[in-house]
Amino acid sequence: MAGTVHEGTIGGFERLVTRQLDIIEQSNDQVAADFARGIRVTRSPKIERDGSSHYPDGSFAHKDATELGVILEVSHSQKRQDLPFLADEYILGSNGLTQAVIGLDLAYQGKEARVIIWRPNKIKENGETILTIKETFQGTFRDTDGNLVNGRKKLQIWLKDFGNKLDCPGIQKTPGVITISFAQLYELVQESEALDQIRKRRRGSDEVLEGKSRQKMVKRKMVRPSPEKLTSSDEERFKATEEEVEKQLSDQDGDYTPE
Repeated sequence: MAGTVHEGTIGGFERLVTRQLDIIEQSNDQVAADFARGIRVTRSPKIERDGSSHYPDGSFAHKDATELGVILEVSHSQKRQDLPFLADEYILGSNGLTQAVIGLDLAYQGKEARVIIWRPNKIKENGETILTIKETFQGTFRDTDGNLVNGRKKLQIWLKDFGNKLDCPGIQKTPGVITISFAQLYELVQESEALDQIRKRRRGSDEVLEGKSRQKMVKRKMVRPSPEKLTSSDEERFKATEEEVEKQLSDQDGDYTPE
């Protein structure tokens, strides 16, 4: 998946969540408002577990929580099949303190897109409590032809998902829910893909322009010396180089007019 699509989808999802958190902060429910003010977008922190490390695509956590509450992963061609295993590592690695792992599964070939949520699941087995993960929600919001489907369907993230009862006592009584419709998910993915296409076209245009003007433009990269080796003569040389580049650019100004 192109970086623009990946990053645009992550950023769009974060905006959908934070906008609703802002609304909750201004609500008349003081308990929900106070808790919402403590929620942070933590993006992609390094998570180390049992000798391995991961950088989630996006994440949220309450300021008092020692573990990420909600984690976002956006799939690409290689990672699509890895989503449930990542959810397993995040949730079990946090001892069940991570409350939700949300996967946005964007097909590498075709246009199908779906969302899945995994949550901690505790079961009793032979007198022991076994921690596993459970897929609690899934649905397709774009079909293989790129059309919106199930537009009114919504995924829900409870406000208390952003923390945990160990670090945030009384969290189970915290009301409030974030709802994101499939139509909103569809729109943010479409916008990310459209921006990606615009940037690709722009890069192509830039390459054409650069090709036409290449003989008139000299690019000279600066050499970064070690701090302890920087001398006064080095500083004078860098200054002279900058002045030379500025003169070249000034001399070329107005020489080329696009057709």
